[in-house]
Amino acid sequence: MHSSIVIFAGPSLYGTGLKTSSGPDIEWRPPARRGDIEAIVNASLPGAIALADGTFHSYPSISHVEIREAIDAGWIVFGLCSMGAIRAAEMAHMGMRPWGLVAEHFCRQIETPDDEVALIHGSEWPYIHLSEPLIHIRAFLAYLVNSKLLSIVQASTIAARLAAMWYGDRTLRLLEELIVEGLA
Repeated sequence: MHSSIVIFAGPSLYGTGLKTSSGPDIEWRPPARRGDIEAIVNASLPGAIALADGTFHSYPSISHVEIREAIDAGWIVFGLCSMGAIRAAEMAHMGMRPWGLVAEHFCRQIETPDDEVALIHGSEWPYIHLSEPLIHIRAFLAYLVNSKLLSIVQASTIAARLAAMWYGDRTLRLLEELIVEGLA
């Protein structure tokens, strides 16, 4: 029987209203960095790890080795979004499980670049988004097309412009400007 669930999340929780108070069965942790999963595996009985967010600029990212060792030690490891989606796509063949729309899409569409799920965020709680993942923007543009508020050409043009940029420059403010410009 698995003893606990450890969830690494930061910017993915921002604005959701989810409570992140740890209890006997769930432990919330900030975005994962190299060594975090290894430390859990070495200190706890097997349970489940949910990797939503992780670091990759300010600290080394979670390694494939520590995920593989967690799985080998009996942990169930899920990749959700952002770093979790990237690692789930890379390690599904070793038993890491994608969970949620972002991870499932990222794992199915193997040609999707990593920067589609990447974002810049604040370094401390509440890990405020400073940029927006392109995968979220594409979903919003599709919603606008389905609602007949943008044409397919307008949405494609906006998505192409954003895809050509560094992911840290993809902000909601810029998206708003591009939508207004596209409607003019």
